Amino acid sequence: MTDLTTTAVRLVESYPNSGKYIRMGRILDPKRSRAAVVAFDHGEFVGLMPGISEPGRVLEMLAEAGADAFLVGPGVARAYAGVFAGRGAPGLILRLDWTNRWRDPDMLGSAEGRGRLIASVDDAMRLGADAVLVYMFIGYQDPEVEARQVADVARVAQDCERAGIGCIIEPMPRGLRVGDNPYRTEYIALGARMASELGADLLKTDYSGDPVSFRTVVEASFRPILIAGGPKTSSLRQALEMVQGALDAGAHGMFIGRNVFQAPDPARMMRTLRSMIHDDLGLEAALEALTA
Repeated sequence: MTDLTTTAVRLVESYPNSGKYIRMGRILDPKRSRAAVVAFDHGEFVGLMPGISEPGRVLEMLAEAGADAFLVGPGVARAYAGVFAGRGAPGLILRLDWTNRWRDPDMLGSAEGRGRLIASVDDAMRLGADAVLVYMFIGYQDPEVEARQVADVARVAQDCERAGIGCIIEPMPRGLRVGDNPYRTEYIALGARMASELGADLLKTDYSGDPVSFRTVVEASFRPILIAGGPKTSSLRQALEMVQGALDAGAHGMFIGRNVFQAPDPARMMRTLRSMIHDDLGLEAALEALTA
């Protein structure tokens, strides 16, 4: 049996629902189960920010540069459907929820925030999505709020199973009980394991800061992990180190937004990160590719 055939068998076993297998194969490379995904849903939460003022142009540029898939909200998915159409087009991941957590207080944000589902799995199917994604915040001051969110996430996972569409869960320790360090390894691992148990096909998680601690997160999960990019890093090296460290720990790639579309040269950054994820381009070679 060839390596490719062996990998295909593993993917079939991982996604026994044929619809999920086909759709998730548009996001994760079937040969290595890796993906370079761009998160492009920020406008849904914070409004206009640098790098997203021309959605169609940016999506097309990053698709040309090798993005495997994009995470977008329903409005972008409808308005720029052409980006996702045709042979070789990037995968479409639809965000199903909204939160007021990420806005600054002077922009009417909330310290702990609340969220709601704003779209359904049926909506995602009509829009041609390959997968859906929902937050799963933990650590709320009120445990009932956390329990209601878990119930919503579990219901989305069940709907995805019936529809044969990929379910991506984004567990994040962000409630007031979390304190000042949401990147504690044990908190990230707790969320990752719960999301796996609830029915995620793929996880988007925070990076704990180094490959040794992040391996704990990987070992706590039994689904592939793509790391979230988080806030814009202070340097290109820092962004590349984050991706390299996650890969070294066993992650399957990235779900990065601002560190791509706000980079000095977004297309070049996209190509470099893709080469790290799919071609094992090393850290120093990647940095040279960006700065030469």
